[in-house]
Amino acid sequence: MHEFLIREASVADAPALADLANQYTYQNLDETARQGGFLTGSFAAPALGAMLASVPGQVAYYQEELAGFVINSKLPTERYPPFIQAISALLPSLLYQQRPLTDYRWFYYGPVLVRQEYRGQGLLQQLFAATKQRLAGRFDLGVAFIAAENAASRWVHVQKLGLEPVGELNFQGQAYDILMFPVT
Repeated sequence: MHEFLIREASVADAPALADLANQYTYQNLDETARQGGFLTGSFAAPALGAMLASVPGQVAYYQEELAGFVINSKLPTERYPPFIQAISALLPSLLYQQRPLTDYRWFYYGPVLVRQEYRGQGLLQQLFAATKQRLAGRFDLGVAFIAAENAASRWVHVQKLGLEPVGELNFQGQAYDILMFPVT
């Protein structure tokens, strides 16, 4: 078991986060590697920096190596790519406790990643707990999306972390699950 240093992510972390995230995108992994989970899209340091400036995220290090991260955001809708804009347009029709998600103080949870060699050690649970602790009182709900074919990520988020599926979106021929969790 590794001992991880978990701290709040800063804008200065954005280049390292982009580098690691892009190693785990769908297009950069072969079919076998995708079975362990993957990220959707591509990541640029300036965009990740803007996300980190909008809502605190978390990073985890093992010694000097970036082992994982949670990036959160709440940017104006027009600052997101079309895919996220489509999710944002859907949120008023999705319910939590019989109220639209947009009735709550919400943020986007993700992208999240644990480097392959550190998976299965509870690191994502630690990052998730740190995220909830840091954002309690500021937000009510976290909203996530996971590609329907990303079974590993969906399983860990639903079964291990307790995220609740609240909707689906088909975008450019790809299906995505929309999930949420209460921050407190």
